[in-house]
Amino acid sequence: MDHTAPHHRLKMVVHIDSNMARACIEVRGTLTPANIRALYVVAKRARTLLPGKEIVLDLTMARATTETITALHDPVQITELSGEGTSDKPCRLSILDPRPGARGLDHKHPDHKHGDHAHDGHKHADHKLTDKPRRKARDKEPA
Repeated sequence: MDHTAPHHRLKMVVHIDSNMARACIEVRGTLTPANIRALYVVAKRARTLLPGKEIVLDLTMARATTETITALHDPVQITELSGEGTSDKPCRLSILDPRPGARGLDHKHPDHKHGDHAHDGHKHADHKLTDKPRRKARDKEPA
């Protein structure tokens, strides 16, 4: 059984405004080369439903590898998704990329101990384990 699959689940919600002028495909989860085709299918269906209108691929709440974002911005792919050359009324396609911190799927963390790195100008204290076990409130003797 593949235990990594739940981490790469893709969730999409399509919002269509009341006057049928715009569709926003909100993507959450992890966008990968393996599941990007699902996004393409949903975008093409939105284009068919709203010919000549605006379609927004909102990835701001998603995570993605740099490779996947590059593939999505490929001019050939954008042309195909918008329907240019194949549709009488191609749509206007906008892509809102994931936030920079959410792109970190292909980022590797260096090997370090917990106390070896700093956050916002302060360093973590080096917490060492002691031989003395901690006592919980329920273990204390009544006074």
